[in-house]
Amino acid sequence: IRTKDGGTVNPMKGGWVILLSLLVAMILAVVHLPEGSPDWLGWLRPSWLLLILFFWVMELPHRIGLIAAWLLGLLVDGLLGQPLGLNGFLLAGFTFVTWRFFERLRMYSIYQQCGVLVVLILACELVRGLVLDLAYEQPFSLLVFLTVLSSILFWPVVYVVLMRVQTAVRVE
Repeated sequence: IRTKDGGTVNPMKGGWVILLSLLVAMILAVVHLPEGSPDWLGWLRPSWLLLILFFWVMELPHRIGLIAAWLLGLLVDGLLGQPLGLNGFLLAGFTFVTWRFFERLRMYSIYQQCGVLVVLILACELVRGLVLDLAYEQPFSLLVFLTVLSSILFWPVVYVVLMRVQTAVRVE
């Protein structure tokens, strides 16, 4: 790909960083808590995959598309043992909304982005809770709000770390 000044840009530059960060997010999603931990502690786990996906789609929308998000979601379905297609649907919808408004989201402060993330993550968790209730008769818990809260508390850290990684590796 040629730039305006006649130089070239490698479209695959830094793709391994994106894949590695998404892989780490999936690992964090399935790590088990120590034996004997209270059940509510599991609800404090942030939605790592949504946070990292939000960052990459917002910063580099040309690198992650709907099909990639859907395939990633299918992989997460297998990892978490959830109904096939649930996370694919959620991640594709999440990616679409982020992709649709990425120019605005980039201009928002981190705190405004937290507000957007509250809405998006809460919507994903409510749909997930409804589907799991219908499919497996797992009762919906209001503790889902702890996941949303922990996610937005971690967003500034995730943003700063990934921004530094993106700059250091020059992910394009």
